[in-house]
Amino acid sequence: MAYIQGQSRSQTSLFPVSLEELIPEDHLVRVIDLYVAKLDLARLGFDKALPKSTGRPSYDPADQLKLYLYGYFQRIRSSRRLEAECQRNIEVMWLINRLKPDFKTIADFRKDNKPAFIATCRAFVQFCRTEGLITGELVAIDGSKFQAVASSRRHTNLKRLQHQKLEKRIAQYLAELDEADKTEAGEKINRSAIRTTLTQLEVRHSNNLTCQALMKSMALEQFNTHESDARMLRTHKGPRVGYNVQTAVDAEHCMIVHHEVTQDSDDRKQLEPMAKAAKEQLSQDELTVTADAGYSNGKQFQACEDENITAYVPVARSLNSCGKEQAFFDRTAFAYDASQDRYQCPAGKWLIFKQISNKGRIYQSALSDCASCPLKAQCTEAQRRYISRHLHEKAFERMEQRRQAHPEMMVNRRFIVEHPFGNLKQWLFGNARFLLRQLEGARAEMAFAVNAYNLKRAINVLGVRQMMALMG
Repeated sequence: MAYIQGQSRSQTSLFPVSLEELIPEDHLVRVIDLYVAKLDLARLGFDKALPKSTGRPSYDPADQLKLYLYGYFQRIRSSRRLEAECQRNIEVMWLINRLKPDFKTIADFRKDNKPAFIATCRAFVQFCRTEGLITGELVAIDGSKFQAVASSRRHTNLKRLQHQKLEKRIAQYLAELDEADKTEAGEKINRSAIRTTLTQLEVRHSNNLTCQALMKSMALEQFNTHESDARMLRTHKGPRVGYNVQTAVDAEHCMIVHHEVTQDSDDRKQLEPMAKAAKEQLSQDELTVTADAGYSNGKQFQACEDENITAYVPVARSLNSCGKEQAFFDRTAFAYDASQDRYQCPAGKWLIFKQISNKGRIYQSALSDCASCPLKAQCTEAQRRYISRHLHEKAFERMEQRRQAHPEMMVNRRFIVEHPFGNLKQWLFGNARFLLRQLEGARAEMAFAVNAYNLKRAINVLGVRQMMALMG
């Protein structure tokens, strides 16, 4: 039995097949085409959105935006690979009408329109909200680390600079030269090599001190010579130079309402800014949000309440046990008397207010009470017991009450917010790093990725034909 045969390469046709015939009616590129045509590129801030009457004609930013959106859908972020797609991919040929921009033109478009990409991403969120794809009833917030362009080998910090033992090595070489001058055995020592090495060490030491002085004057704890905005972050794969990407995800269809690329090493200060930005994006007076224990921060809890934001976050507190190895009475064993602003210990004695520190309000017991207390061995090794009370302790208590009343919020959080990051890292980025340098570049690239993710989610929910009907 013969194999299925294809058409001969030399076969001619009286009527050549057009690109329109090769693209199905419900293809993704048709959605991208209608979506970009719906945008007001001039209002969004795209460069060259209005063509000039004189000079060499430029590429339409609409065509370049279509190319990049298609590229992010197909996990193609490199400008050189996009250039290749323009010359071989029939879908791209249909999408941008057989245009063949070179990689430099493609890369410059992404470099010159960074703020416009963020505005475009927000505009699509508003479109989804108008069409009912985003309801704003519940928003989950989470963060994830994305690797920067810069290498960790180009990264340094003050602690590392201060611990370099250059002065000790310089002193060692000077001692060797002195010893060689005093003894006849010193004739066998290569003084020229030692002096050359010594000069190099002195230059490195001078550069080290200059770098430390500059970092201290700029209030910097760390610095990367190839990408000054990048920070060394802790990840499950070890320390990586990168950025902390925050997302606020709507519960209805797991669409990203708001995102932000930050330099913070953790999430403790991100709850209120992200929740407030999501509330503004949704144009709501109130908002319910949920996040994991990494966002536990009393000041942030209070700030959310002040903004009419109801948050559900597991409370993470230090033990406050006044002991290193032995298990002493925890803070919870002490009863707080709000009327007198004091604590009662398990033995019935009172700890009175002493001072306010960076840890909060400090309370201490009387020396005489602790000296004669039969429970002292279970309480502290010090002469007296101290208890710290957070300045926003009431906010912690209210948060814990809300979380216990609605334990399902933590389960819902995982289903809502883990989905987008899984897609962004595996589907869009492929566990790769950013391609653009500095915070501004990372924000532009993440806006592209979020826009592509939201568009894909909308297509999955509504279907291609309904999306085309809404955009047409």
